[in-house]
Amino acid sequence: MKRIIFSIILLISCFSGFSQENLGPIKWLTFQEAEKLDSTENRPFLIDVYTDWCGWCKRMMATTFQHKQLAEYINRNFYCIRFNAETEDTIKFLGKTWTSDGRNNRLAVHLLEGRMSYPTIVYMDKKKNIYPVPGYRDVKNIEPLLVYFSEELSDNINPDEFELLYMLKYPEHYKNDLAKIKNAKNDTLGKIQWKTFQEITELSKENPKPIFIDVYIDDKYRGYVPYWSMNASIHEGVVLKDKKLCDYINENFYPVRFEATTLDTIYWFDPLKEHPFVSLGENMPNQFTNALMRDNYKFPAMFFFDNKHNYLSKINDFFSPEFLLLVSKFYATEAYKTQNFEAFYRKNANN
Repeated sequence: MKRIIFSIILLISCFSGFSQENLGPIKWLTFQEAEKLDSTENRPFLIDVYTDWCGWCKRMMATTFQHKQLAEYINRNFYCIRFNAETEDTIKFLGKTWTSDGRNNRLAVHLLEGRMSYPTIVYMDKKKNIYPVPGYRDVKNIEPLLVYFSEELSDNINPDEFELLYMLKYPEHYKNDLAKIKNAKNDTLGKIQWKTFQEITELSKENPKPIFIDVYIDDKYRGYVPYWSMNASIHEGVVLKDKKLCDYINENFYPVRFEATTLDTIYWFDPLKEHPFVSLGENMPNQFTNALMRDNYKFPAMFFFDNKHNYLSKINDFFSPEFLLLVSKFYATEAYKTQNFEAFYRKNANN
């Protein structure tokens, strides 16, 4: 999947006046149109809540929402609505009828959760949970949240955490932004000491350990394989470089990382080489990839095995380094034998 923006972008120069607003390349819909489309193809909503007198609303429309590449990404992944918070129109949305209270439309009050600040971009995930984000954002500063909601990460990580990890993926691009954020200096200098399948077979003879496997897709395929996402790139470039996570995995696991379409023949603890996992052809998943992922080709893709090479669990979602560290501890300490992960998480999340 293509990245949205990779380098600093010069924003469109300021317009001398805003009397005639250019709505630009984004496909703005009415609430009724968006709900009708959503009934056949479920997508998150992006709702631009503005007022006629709001200068920063007009500026965001004249700059951020005019960017063609950004608009293409938004149009492909969201249903977009422009909503004047002070409209006196009666609106039907979310199964209710919303009217004006004399100052604001009651739908605006609902979407902004009573904090009437403009502009506010309200993101609604596919489950119709509401996430209002107040304030003007330029192209590069709206990117992380667009990725967050389009890739459905709200169940796994909060928006602020993801935004920081996204910026850490492109530190030069977000240099000034990172300088303003407290605790933004996450240690991304960690390095997992990846092993080959042959190496872990030999090492396990003398010193058995649990096994951690990370499956990825080579750069040359990422523009064509629909299963690779922006969050998978951040997993690769930031999460798997978190020093605490790396140190723990290196000490407690034999880590293996392999490319999903590898042409290599893989032997899984098969010293006699009687049961090979072979390539199915160029650009096709290896048989071992199929055995692990079982037709669920979603990345990030991580797998845990115990020290006797028995399968324990897989993770096909994006999570923070802190969360993955807890998951790693859950399996490395064999806590899974006496409790479920929810209980383990509640006990250890703040330690």
